[in-house]
Amino acid sequence: MSKPALILLAALCTSCAGQSPEVTEFLLRTDASPVRPAPDAATDVGIGIVTVASYIDDLGLVMESDQEAMQTARYNRWAEPLRESLRDFFAREISTAAGRAVGSRRLTEDNWKTRINIHIDQLHGTSDGRAKLVASWSVIDTESRTVLATGESANAEPLAGEGYPALVASQKTLLRQLAEKIAATL
Repeated sequence: MSKPALILLAALCTSCAGQSPEVTEFLLRTDASPVRPAPDAATDVGIGIVTVASYIDDLGLVMESDQEAMQTARYNRWAEPLRESLRDFFAREISTAAGRAVGSRRLTEDNWKTRINIHIDQLHGTSDGRAKLVASWSVIDTESRTVLATGESANAEPLAGEGYPALVASQKTLLRQLAEKIAATL
């Protein structure tokens, strides 16, 4: 056999020998129904800047293997970047908790009298079977450019089961609790 044929045969055998695990993608969605403004009223509160720590600014779900080491999952990941899905998630959850419409689209940002900026510093699973969230936020009056409220939150939620689906469910619970804390400052 020629050398190129051997290389091709080796490549085919290698690709057939082991198949990659199936990728599971999770959507960060909420079941909360958004509060719609009256037809003649504008949404005057909106989600401004949403930032996430660089270690979670990737599609892979993150697990803490010990207190200093983080591992990003290769086959269990978010279906879209967190900084994008968090915007809509928070808008709907804060809207529901506050009982008022909260905008999420940057196109309408010029109409917002109040802007909510959110930073997610930690969002991952822990080695002892919990989901952890550390975040901060600020509520800003856009006309006077003054800070109306600020807050921080650091919570953990036990996983209700095993695996990444349980991690995602617990992370959603933590994010929902954060949204309720933010809504209480409006």
